[in-house]
Amino acid sequence: MAKDFHAAGSGEFRSTRHQRRYWMPRSSPKWSFYRAIIAEFVTTLLFLYVTVLTVIGYKS
Repeated sequence: MAKDFHAAGSGEFRSTRHQRRYWMPRSSPKWSFYRAIIAEFVTTLLFLYVTVLTVIGYKS
């Protein structure tokens, strides 16, 4: 096992064997779409909240 690594310099090691490729499941497009809608909704509410507070503060 020690033969599988070569010194790359400054204390780093890199493997000479083929690197393992891990499969990461992608989230469904439907969930990404819902997440985008929720983000837009929250951002719009925050914008309206700040706008209303600004208008109320300006009148006072």
